[in-house]
Amino acid sequence: MRELTKEQVRQRLAAPNGSELLFGEAEAAFGAAWALFAEEGNAAACAFLCRCAKRQAYAARIGALLGEDRTALHAALRSDAPKLRKNAARLAGALADARDVPALVSALAAEGQRFVRPSLLLALGACGGEEAKAALDAYTVAPPVDAGEERHAREEAEALASARKSFLHLSKHAFSGLPKAYALELRTPDKLEGSLVYELAQHGIAPAATEPGAVSVTAQDLAPLLACRSFFELLFPVARKASAVPELIARHAGAFLRELLPAAHAGEPPFGYRIEVRGEDADRAALAKAVAAKLDGGLLVNAPGNYEAELRIVLRRNGSADVFVKLYTIPDDRFAYRVGALPASIHPATAAAVLRYARAYLREGARVLDPCCGSGTLLIERGKLTETGSLTGVDIAHKAIDIARENAAAADSSAKFICNDCLRFEAKRKYDEVIANLPFGNRVGTHKNNERLYAAMLDKLPEWLMPGGVALLYTMEFTLLKKLVRERPGLTLITETRTEAGGLLPGVFLLRIGR
Repeated sequence: MRELTKEQVRQRLAAPNGSELLFGEAEAAFGAAWALFAEEGNAAACAFLCRCAKRQAYAARIGALLGEDRTALHAALRSDAPKLRKNAARLAGALADARDVPALVSALAAEGQRFVRPSLLLALGACGGEEAKAALDAYTVAPPVDAGEERHAREEAEALASARKSFLHLSKHAFSGLPKAYALELRTPDKLEGSLVYELAQHGIAPAATEPGAVSVTAQDLAPLLACRSFFELLFPVARKASAVPELIARHAGAFLRELLPAAHAGEPPFGYRIEVRGEDADRAALAKAVAAKLDGGLLVNAPGNYEAELRIVLRRNGSADVFVKLYTIPDDRFAYRVGALPASIHPATAAAVLRYARAYLREGARVLDPCCGSGTLLIERGKLTETGSLTGVDIAHKAIDIARENAAAADSSAKFICNDCLRFEAKRKYDEVIANLPFGNRVGTHKNNERLYAAMLDKLPEWLMPGGVALLYTMEFTLLKKLVRERPGLTLITETRTEAGGLLPGVFLLRIGR
């Protein structure tokens, strides 16, 4: 490898986005960039080193070059050039070495440029230690003197809050139960809400409302809800069609979280949370940051890497927002058996909902075959719907069979799995039901392959199934499947619907052998 000269590196760094572009040749440029920084105080070279320091190997090299006295870095923190001081603070933060704390504290006390101070504050947070904590605790952000300083003052306040958070040790909290009945929203697969309504009725729960992809209930005891399998997640609605103004969202969410979190958990605050903003045509990151700035303090800490609650903001096209809270502390082991999955695996809640959609045609004691079993989810969920005579899964992929067996063992399921091409699989004794998540033709297979596979599988159904037996098929290739079913007079389409999965709109088909 040929190393770049100081002049070559200097010229490249002077170009727009120079440090970013030069990083593609980091090894060739490193030596010259270090020399430009240490010998000449080149701010762009320091920015390049900041980028390098994100990698452990480069951080170690920079630390070795700085030596025990850290002269080059500390001199840069005292430079007359504000950009160099800022980048030197960023480098100190990336290296996170406690030996730099005294120099950072001195630099912060002397710093007259507001745009430099956030980097110094963040560096102190990264370096840690009692001296850094004391400096951050004692620091106050001066109010802006004019409109031109408002943005920098805001960034300084955000950096101070973030740096102080690095010294917080958030304890985990145990969910102790809801203190009163709350309105709750259970998210379901679209068009399959009826499956959850059926499950809720079995536990004596009447829904307050049903809408596409959601069933609303009011409850204090969550155990009956968590005995239901046809929903993805449980949300607490905080506000509907609220103005998407950070102050108003924070007011709604803050009041809700400060009431719920201490009452529903054992242990002392603070509670870590994260913000998820969904929707289009909006600066989601800016909105999340503005809401967090209003929420943080005392009871609540915005901690995206260590959270127990999620504040979800769903933006509407008319400028309003729906606001929800999700608690990750609520024990939910419904799908804990899923120790492995494949890219095309069906979500267990979707599998449960699809099966309950066809529940009137699935009988207790049935012998069940899944000829495209993948990770085994459909078979395992079928076993949880009613008692079965047997559960058999077939898949051509050894990896899928291995995962399916692991999942079945974790679920304490009696399902058995066979590695074979489903079209070569011969049933020694006919089955009562065939259930399958068929290849969609995007993640697995192609449309052309599916034309052949689907036709051949439909032709195999009479060989696999008893007369009057049923096939429950889940696929994105709904047009193809309907066409092929119409061409086979020995098959009857009992019912069909469409649902939603990861932005796709698969179909659910229930067929019967015979008329």
